[in-house]
Amino acid sequence: MGLSGEIARVKGEPRMLVIVVHGFIELMVNALIDAKCKKARKINENRQDFSHSVKLVILYEMGLLSETLYCHLDFFRGLRNQASHQVVFEVTKNELSWLKNARYREPENFHELCLTILSSFWNKHLRVFEPAFMHSEFGDDPTRTKGRRTGSNPTS
Repeated sequence: MGLSGEIARVKGEPRMLVIVVHGFIELMVNALIDAKCKKARKINENRQDFSHSVKLVILYEMGLLSETLYCHLDFFRGLRNQASHQVVFEVTKNELSWLKNARYREPENFHELCLTILSSFWNKHLRVFEPAFMHSEFGDDPTRTKGRRTGSNPTS
């Protein structure tokens, strides 16, 4: 099951939706760090010094995230923390009130907001994400790099 299937599966469960979407965002952030940072391994392996929040700042400062995308990803990071640590979790109008698009300020449209944030990030860095995450029909994409499997064929 791919990204869209996982998201569709948890569409009606805000806590799970936040956790699943944020998991994909973290993978994408790490892939972008891998592709664009000279010290990628140090950054991605040292979670104490390089938290997800710090990685977002690094990508923003490098000009790889627009102000809007940075704000959306950081907002999602905060939601993930709430979803992981609060006994009762829901996405409220109050939490969404800062968004420019009035449609996304409504909790019933949260699933659509999640898809919009993910697709915006994906489309902005398609050349990095496509080889990192898209697999061919017959095994991994041979263009994957930086410590990831590189073109192994599971049938050989």
